[in-house]
Amino acid sequence: MPDTLRLADGGYMRHLDVQNILQFLYTMRCVELIGFSNIGKSALMRLLAQPDVWTQELGEAGRDFLPVYVDCNRMLAMNDHGFYELVLRCLQESAEPLTHLPELTAAYETMVSPPSDFQVPLSFNRGLTAVLQQTEQKLVLLFDEFDEPFANIDSRVFINLRALKDRYQGKLAYVTATEQPLTRRRAEDHCGEFCELFSHHLWYLAPLTRSDVERFVRHYMQAFEIYFSPADIEFIYTWAGGHPRLLNGVCRVLEGMLEQANRTAPLPLDRWSIHEQAGRLLVGDEELLLECDKIQNKLSLEERTALLSLNQPGPEPDPATLDGLVRQHLLFKIEGKYQPFCRLFGDYLQRKQPVRVPASARLRVDLERGEVFVNHRPVDALTNLEFRLLALLFQHHDKIVDKYEIVRNVWGETFIDDVDDARIEKLVSRVRQKIESDPSTPKLLTTVRGRGYKLVLE
Repeated sequence: MPDTLRLADGGYMRHLDVQNILQFLYTMRCVELIGFSNIGKSALMRLLAQPDVWTQELGEAGRDFLPVYVDCNRMLAMNDHGFYELVLRCLQESAEPLTHLPELTAAYETMVSPPSDFQVPLSFNRGLTAVLQQTEQKLVLLFDEFDEPFANIDSRVFINLRALKDRYQGKLAYVTATEQPLTRRRAEDHCGEFCELFSHHLWYLAPLTRSDVERFVRHYMQAFEIYFSPADIEFIYTWAGGHPRLLNGVCRVLEGMLEQANRTAPLPLDRWSIHEQAGRLLVGDEELLLECDKIQNKLSLEERTALLSLNQPGPEPDPATLDGLVRQHLLFKIEGKYQPFCRLFGDYLQRKQPVRVPASARLRVDLERGEVFVNHRPVDALTNLEFRLLALLFQHHDKIVDKYEIVRNVWGETFIDDVDDARIEKLVSRVRQKIESDPSTPKLLTTVRGRGYKLVLE
């Protein structure tokens, strides 16, 4: 799938994000765009670099702005020279008025072969100043993939950017795209003064909205000539939660399941069965697990600990840390309870959570491998729903788990009103057939009348 937010009709996704960021930039306030791994920061930055987006949102006033996309992955060297060279190069490539600006061309030529180190920042300032003074438009520099440069290059670069902004308040603004706030990355030396430019102008990028997910899936269907039903789209949204890379992976897995089912079953497909099988594949898909790893590994130790402590026995995680994760859109809050932003990430966290079990436990669940053992013998293959039920009960072993929690954790929040007691009891019965020596008199998975179910390990 192309990494784009543009639609075939000329519109675009992430309308709310664009509107809010342009409100800041309209008054030339710098904006700090923050988002976790592969949530779509680069696609949004490239969208903001397109002049027609500005005119669609701001009308004729949008023509007063010159957005320039600076992809820091294109730096030839991770130092001040590499950064300055890239910015001047992007300015030359950006728009016709700048392509033939003599002062910019001369500054770039000196930058490429400077007679001394002193000429590097001097050439940059001359080139950028020429642009600001000789164009009527207001310049917006969009610094994408800014994490590594900000963390590693000479801090004098950032005090220079701050000084230029102070000098050309109404003509120059910056947008940075990073995975963590700039102040968390680096706030010492001159970097703190640069960070001050973004105070109160932070925008945390959320996963795609439900309507944008539907557009994304339609784009996928057109690209790969596949049909997803409304139930399929609901399944995709539940599992991926609007994360573009996860969406692409869930679509890929479901597409494979549907193609396989079409080859073996000419009759109308049983979507429920297909979704259950697809869910089992999703939780073990290496590409999707790697994506979840990327999200978690960029978090602080406190944030990772808080995520792994969700819905676990023991003290509650720090509320401030949880609220910070909500602000980052990794969690959302429903009826006072924190939930991961999508089922796939929630399942990933559940498998990462350590479970303390007594040495004499008759039943064990390997959350990482997706395997279940009774008396040290592997249990017959479990469906995705069966494993999710056992994993939930295992993590809360010897405690009662009510039916609401079972539906929420096994089927998902969107099925709260659709899954009745009979369906839960049928699932419990299927699990008992696989783990109990005598399913008619269960010893491991017990029923607590009127309250729920309990897994007894000893």
